[in-house]
Amino acid sequence: MLKALAEKNNKNPSIVLDFKNAPFVDKLENRLMDVLSDSEGPIRDMCHHILKAGGKRIRPLIVLYSGMIFSEPSQNLMDAAVAAELIHMASLVHDDIVDNSLLRRNRPSINKIWGNEYAVLCGDYLFAKAFGILSEKRLIKSMNFMVEAITNMCHGEIRQASDRFNFNVSIESYYIRIAKKTAIFLQSCAKSGSSIGGANEKDIETIGEYGLNIGYAFQIIDDILDFCGEVDVMGKEKYEDLRQGNITLPVILLMNKDAYRNWLLEMVEGRRINEKDIDNICNALKESGVLDESSEIAASHIKKAKKCLDLLPKSNYTDFLYNLSNMLQSRIN
Repeated sequence: MLKALAEKNNKNPSIVLDFKNAPFVDKLENRLMDVLSDSEGPIRDMCHHILKAGGKRIRPLIVLYSGMIFSEPSQNLMDAAVAAELIHMASLVHDDIVDNSLLRRNRPSINKIWGNEYAVLCGDYLFAKAFGILSEKRLIKSMNFMVEAITNMCHGEIRQASDRFNFNVSIESYYIRIAKKTAIFLQSCAKSGSSIGGANEKDIETIGEYGLNIGYAFQIIDDILDFCGEVDVMGKEKYEDLRQGNITLPVILLMNKDAYRNWLLEMVEGRRINEKDIDNICNALKESGVLDESSEIAASHIKKAKKCLDLLPKSNYTDFLYNLSNMLQSRIN
């Protein structure tokens, strides 16, 4: 499935989620700019830098469309969507500090330009703006979902840090990590929107499962593309996880193959990976077929997400969420 993916990405760099023409995305962008317009000094410059970098806006659109499956568009839905994106922005700023990442969305990261001290405060500011919106609008259920998401993201980051260079990490442990780091946030976005839209508890849980599986697929695909994607498409450096010692699904699957296990353990005995090691590991990932295995696992979560949508009321917004699943699939086909 992933054969010659790198070549395909070179020929078709548009294999990337792009919702610039999606319904309500212009209103979302305008609302984001409006919310951050009262920032001052370096905070204002940093917020402008983040907004100018753009983004896929997957999380706020999931909030919006999950709600509009069950109700008409509303200001509450838009506010909850903006809060979700501000939380996402904040988490990326903090992630880049933790990982010492210097590139984000094909632009220098906040910490690269302004340093870690300012970057931490910028992330804190974005969190504060998000919860200010949810509090002012009394969107208590949405606030609770976002608190759950952030709590899990923190646990996920700490779990990832403690597992660095641990080549014995299990698939089960990997799933716990990506649930906490990524999938539960998308689940919370879907639940936030649907609860504002007036969905019943059964439908909230169903669309939450959609978000969870989309989150799993999204993270697994990102982990695959870390080895075979293109920098200008991904907006970040290749092999970053491997350099940081973050062991992702492709490497875990490689470790489970007897022919590679001892070789890998010897290579990383000193908890350092040099460029030659990276080349050797990447070659092993390709020749062993584990990138294809990882792709099939991601596809299984996309299939589960679609099945969840089949249980929900049919609408243009259900179709959009279904299309989001197809667009994810296109990154690995």
